[in-house]
Amino acid sequence: MTTPLAPAPIPSTALGRLARTDLAFLNWRDPAHPDAGGAEAYCWEIARRFAAAGAHVTLFSSRYPGARPREFRDGIRVVRGGGTFGVYGAAAAHLLRNRHAYDAVVDFQNGIPFFSPLFTPRWTADICVIHHVHQHQFDTRFRWPMNAVGRLLEKQVSRRVYRGRPVVVVSPSTREGARRELGFGNPLHIVPNGRPGAALTAPAGHRSATPALTVVSRLVPQKRVDLVLRAVPALLRRLPDLRVDVCGDGPEGESLRKLAAGLGVGTAVVFHGHVSDARREELFHRAWLTVVPSVAEGWGLAVIEANAVGTPALAFEVPGLRDAIRPGVNGWLLHPDADLAAGIASALDTLSTPEARSLTAARCRAWAAAFSWDASAERLAQVVVEDLQRIHRHRRSRRSACDLSVVTRFTSPDPDTTERAVRSHLRQTDVWHRDGDAFRLLLHGCDEVRALSALRRLDVAEADIALAHSHDVLLGATEPYDGPAPGPAPGRRP
Repeated sequence: MTTPLAPAPIPSTALGRLARTDLAFLNWRDPAHPDAGGAEAYCWEIARRFAAAGAHVTLFSSRYPGARPREFRDGIRVVRGGGTFGVYGAAAAHLLRNRHAYDAVVDFQNGIPFFSPLFTPRWTADICVIHHVHQHQFDTRFRWPMNAVGRLLEKQVSRRVYRGRPVVVVSPSTREGARRELGFGNPLHIVPNGRPGAALTAPAGHRSATPALTVVSRLVPQKRVDLVLRAVPALLRRLPDLRVDVCGDGPEGESLRKLAAGLGVGTAVVFHGHVSDARREELFHRAWLTVVPSVAEGWGLAVIEANAVGTPALAFEVPGLRDAIRPGVNGWLLHPDADLAAGIASALDTLSTPEARSLTAARCRAWAAAFSWDASAERLAQVVVEDLQRIHRHRRSRRSACDLSVVTRFTSPDPDTTERAVRSHLRQTDVWHRDGDAFRLLLHGCDEVRALSALRRLDVAEADIALAHSHDVLLGATEPYDGPAPGPAPGRRP
């Protein structure tokens, strides 16, 4: 059961400005779908915060066996139609039937988008959300010619249909993929995943006294859970008390169980299937380490879920996971060609004492605390509000393909006047903070020269200007991340 949200925010927030607007969220699955994962959690957590802020939100997703075609949950009207692929045609028909019903459409691209701009009038704001680029993953799910069709739709067709429209990505890696692999020249806004709610209060000693791994994943080829199973025999020779908990379902579930039996590790590996949020959190808390062996991720929600209860993560240095993991802070990254068994063994060696596990847990919790669904919902709302303003008020903005961001600090002799200018002239997606007469601004989509131009519009004569670090952009902070310093590398570097 989801936790009730707080009352609607004050109108000065972007979320508050969306009150009484009509919004459509398009996602191929809703959270109740048997195959729902992190992308569905992202969509739902943000959609229900939009609804709590007073927006009228409709989520259109695919219909699955036993699902109702319509229902109302957490303030969201859920409409289902079509199946795995038929959902795209059903969503198009829904938009055409309700052509004048929505002020904005948030179109979630899970490999293939819904191409909502083709079915909405020009005064509708269409925002595309990309979790990660699938160009290299179509071959793992489809044979020719469907894999080629998937790549064409995700790249050339998407680039044309969404040209000039704002695109939201969940990490710097996804932004890089959208630029380099898809060739998107759109304004790209980073809106990261949040983190789970308050962690369960675990009794003292709940962390396992012996080495334990928890793997939370959909059991599909690109998640490569088989790599963890293949590493277990070597790990058991070194750590005979090792236990591995695997949570999740998927088409590879049966073959992975057979693989574990064939490797002779059936007593050490437990397959839990789909588990409740509470049970997943309990298993994360029990573990010394979570392992995420995916070929790529948009972000790595399982990393932050584990970090929230003090459990570090080990993954390959691949898109998304290299953003979610700060080596020595909340986990470790392996070279893509590294031996996974050796990497896990090295990380477990580093965590072999209660003191080391306690220190690492503190670092993990501090990193996870930097993310929240409330902040992510506000940041996506800023993108929506900014595009609505552009459409209806013809306001000028920095609508460029520049992926740089600038942090600037200055003091003002007339801070109240400066604050009014900041509120009036900065974009919705810029971040600012005032402390007395001191101001700190995080300006997105600009370099130092454009930042100087923005400051002139604010009548600021002198300011410190520096390019923002990628972690500052990820967190949307006007000050650098101030969490714990990285810990020592494992004895044998993973």
